[in-house]
Amino acid sequence: MKRKFLMSIMLFSAIAMFGSTIYAATFLTYGYAGTTIPIRTYNYASAWQTPMDASLTKWNNAGAKVKFTKTSNSPNTITAGNFNNTAYGVNYASVSGSQVVSFRIELNTSTITPDATNLSNFIQSVFVHELGHSIWLGDNPTTSSPSIMSYSRNRNSMTQPQTFDINNVKSKY
Repeated sequence: MKRKFLMSIMLFSAIAMFGSTIYAATFLTYGYAGTTIPIRTYNYASAWQTPMDASLTKWNNAGAKVKFTKTSNSPNTITAGNFNNTAYGVNYASVSGSQVVSFRIELNTSTITPDATNLSNFIQSVFVHELGHSIWLGDNPTTSSPSIMSYSRNRNSMTQPQTFDINNVKSKY
Protein backbone atom coordinates (compact mmCIF):
# COMPACT_ATOMS: atom_id res chain seq x y z
CA MET A 1 0.00 0.00 0.00
CA LYS A 2 2.77 2.44 0.94
CA ARG A 3 4.60 1.61 -2.32
CA LYS A 4 1.46 2.26 -4.42
CA PHE A 5 0.92 5.57 -2.65
CA LEU A 6 4.53 6.60 -3.25
CA MET A 7 4.30 5.58 -6.92
CA SER A 8 1.11 7.63 -7.26
CA ILE A 9 2.81 10.69 -5.79
CA MET A 10 5.80 10.26 -8.10
CA LEU A 11 3.50 9.89 -11.13
CA PHE A 12 1.48 12.93 -10.07
CA SER A 13 4.70 14.94 -9.62
CA ALA A 14 5.96 13.86 -13.05
CA ILE A 15 2.65 14.85 -14.65
CA ALA A 16 2.68 18.19 -12.85
CA MET A 17 6.25 18.94 -13.96
CA PHE A 18 5.52 17.85 -17.52
CA GLY A 19 2.31 19.84 -17.54
CA SER A 20 3.97 23.04 -16.41
CA THR A 21 6.45 22.72 -19.27
CA ILE A 22 4.08 21.75 -22.07
CA TYR A 23 0.57 22.79 -21.20
CA ALA A 24 1.43 26.31 -20.09
CA ALA A 25 1.75 27.09 -23.79
CA THR A 26 -0.83 29.07 -25.63
CA PHE A 27 -1.78 26.97 -28.62
CA LEU A 28 -3.74 28.05 -31.64
CA THR A 29 -6.70 25.90 -32.68
CA TYR A 30 -4.90 25.16 -35.94
CA GLY A 31 -1.50 24.24 -37.28
CA TYR A 32 0.21 22.90 -40.36
CA ALA A 33 -0.65 19.21 -40.74
CA GLY A 34 2.65 17.92 -42.09
CA THR A 35 6.08 18.20 -40.57
CA THR A 36 7.63 19.48 -43.82
CA ILE A 37 6.33 22.97 -44.45
CA PRO A 38 6.97 24.49 -47.87
CA ILE A 39 7.52 28.23 -48.25
CA ARG A 40 7.58 30.00 -51.59
CA THR A 41 11.07 31.12 -52.51
CA TYR A 42 11.66 34.80 -51.69
CA ASN A 43 14.41 37.20 -52.71
CA TYR A 44 15.45 40.31 -50.78
CA ALA A 45 18.55 42.42 -50.21
CA SER A 46 21.09 40.54 -48.08
CA ALA A 47 20.31 42.64 -44.98
CA TRP A 48 16.91 40.90 -44.96
CA GLN A 49 17.53 37.69 -46.95
CA THR A 50 20.33 36.40 -44.72
CA PRO A 51 18.44 36.68 -41.40
CA MET A 52 15.24 35.37 -42.98
CA ASP A 53 17.07 32.28 -44.24
CA ALA A 54 18.74 31.90 -40.84
CA SER A 55 15.27 31.88 -39.25
CA LEU A 56 14.24 28.85 -41.30
CA THR A 57 17.49 27.11 -40.36
CA LYS A 58 16.93 27.83 -36.67
CA TRP A 59 13.56 26.04 -36.70
CA ASN A 60 14.96 23.24 -38.89
CA ASN A 61 17.87 22.63 -36.50
CA ALA A 62 15.85 23.02 -33.30
CA GLY A 63 14.80 19.37 -33.06
CA ALA A 64 11.11 20.31 -33.06
CA LYS A 65 10.16 17.65 -35.67
CA VAL A 66 9.35 20.28 -38.33
CA LYS A 67 11.28 21.40 -41.40
CA PHE A 68 10.66 24.56 -43.41
CA THR A 69 11.74 24.26 -47.05
CA LYS A 70 11.83 26.87 -49.80
CA THR A 71 10.17 25.90 -53.07
CA SER A 72 8.90 27.87 -56.06
CA ASN A 73 5.36 26.45 -56.06
CA SER A 74 4.32 26.76 -52.40
CA PRO A 75 1.08 28.55 -51.43
CA ASN A 76 2.85 29.78 -48.25
CA THR A 77 4.42 33.20 -48.79
CA ILE A 78 6.71 35.55 -46.90
CA THR A 79 6.77 39.26 -47.64
CA ALA A 80 9.00 41.92 -46.15
CA GLY A 81 7.71 45.42 -46.80
CA ASN A 82 6.01 48.54 -45.47
CA PHE A 83 2.61 47.63 -44.03
CA ASN A 84 0.06 50.01 -42.60
CA ASN A 85 -0.11 48.56 -39.09
CA THR A 86 1.93 48.71 -35.89
CA ALA A 87 2.88 45.01 -35.79
CA TYR A 88 6.41 43.78 -36.43
CA GLY A 89 5.01 40.76 -38.22
CA VAL A 90 1.73 39.06 -38.97
CA ASN A 91 0.85 35.50 -40.00
CA TYR A 92 -2.40 35.25 -41.94
CA ALA A 93 -3.46 31.60 -42.09
CA SER A 94 -6.07 30.01 -44.31
CA VAL A 95 -7.52 27.21 -42.20
CA SER A 96 -9.77 24.22 -42.87
CA GLY A 97 -10.91 22.61 -39.61
CA SER A 98 -7.75 22.53 -37.51
CA GLN A 99 -5.38 22.38 -40.48
CA VAL A 100 -3.48 25.31 -41.99
CA VAL A 101 -4.00 25.10 -45.74
CA SER A 102 -1.73 28.04 -46.48
CA PHE A 103 -0.27 31.07 -44.74
CA ARG A 104 1.11 34.50 -45.60
CA ILE A 105 3.67 36.06 -43.30
CA GLU A 106 4.30 39.79 -43.51
CA LEU A 107 7.42 41.27 -41.92
CA ASN A 108 6.85 44.98 -41.41
CA THR A 109 9.96 46.95 -42.36
CA SER A 110 8.36 50.21 -41.18
CA THR A 111 8.21 48.97 -37.56
CA ILE A 112 11.21 46.60 -37.44
CA THR A 113 13.84 48.96 -38.87
CA PRO A 114 13.38 51.89 -36.46
CA ASP A 115 13.05 49.68 -33.36
CA ALA A 116 16.00 47.36 -34.04
CA THR A 117 19.39 47.98 -32.47
CA ASN A 118 20.56 44.76 -34.15
CA LEU A 119 18.60 44.52 -37.43
CA SER A 120 19.62 40.95 -38.29
CA ASN A 121 18.65 39.61 -34.86
CA PHE A 122 15.40 41.57 -34.79
CA ILE A 123 14.34 40.20 -38.20
CA GLN A 124 15.16 36.66 -37.07
CA SER A 125 13.25 37.06 -33.81
CA VAL A 126 10.14 38.32 -35.59
CA PHE A 127 10.30 35.75 -38.39
CA VAL A 128 10.95 32.77 -36.08
CA HIS A 129 7.98 33.96 -33.98
CA GLU A 130 5.67 34.21 -37.01
CA LEU A 131 6.76 30.76 -38.24
CA GLY A 132 5.79 29.46 -34.79
CA HIS A 133 2.18 30.43 -35.51
CA SER A 134 2.10 28.09 -38.50
CA ILE A 135 3.01 25.17 -36.22
CA TRP A 136 0.35 25.64 -33.52
CA LEU A 137 2.08 28.17 -31.25
CA GLY A 138 0.07 31.09 -29.93
CA ASP A 139 1.23 34.40 -28.51
CA ASN A 140 2.31 35.08 -24.94
CA PRO A 141 2.34 31.65 -23.30
CA THR A 142 1.83 31.59 -19.54
CA THR A 143 5.30 30.59 -18.46
CA SER A 144 8.35 31.91 -16.71
CA SER A 145 10.49 30.03 -19.26
CA PRO A 146 12.05 31.94 -22.16
CA SER A 147 9.84 31.74 -25.27
CA ILE A 148 10.15 33.09 -28.81
CA MET A 149 6.35 33.47 -28.68
CA SER A 150 6.48 35.95 -25.79
CA TYR A 151 5.79 39.58 -26.60
CA SER A 152 8.20 40.65 -23.86
CA ARG A 153 11.24 38.85 -25.34
CA ASN A 154 14.24 40.92 -26.36
CA ARG A 155 14.00 40.87 -30.17
CA ASN A 156 17.55 42.18 -30.47
CA SER A 157 18.96 39.08 -28.78
CA MET A 158 16.45 36.18 -28.80
CA THR A 159 16.62 34.81 -32.34
CA GLN A 160 15.65 31.16 -32.11
CA PRO A 161 12.98 28.88 -30.70
CA GLN A 162 13.59 28.20 -27.03
CA THR A 163 13.37 24.82 -25.28
CA PHE A 164 9.85 25.71 -24.12
CA ASP A 165 8.74 26.39 -27.72
CA ILE A 166 10.42 23.28 -29.11
CA ASN A 167 8.79 21.02 -26.51
CA ASN A 168 5.38 22.48 -27.27
CA VAL A 169 5.77 21.95 -31.02
CA LYS A 170 6.91 18.38 -30.38
CA SER A 171 3.75 17.80 -28.32
CA LYS A 172 1.64 18.65 -31.39
CA TYR A 173 3.50 16.52 -33.97
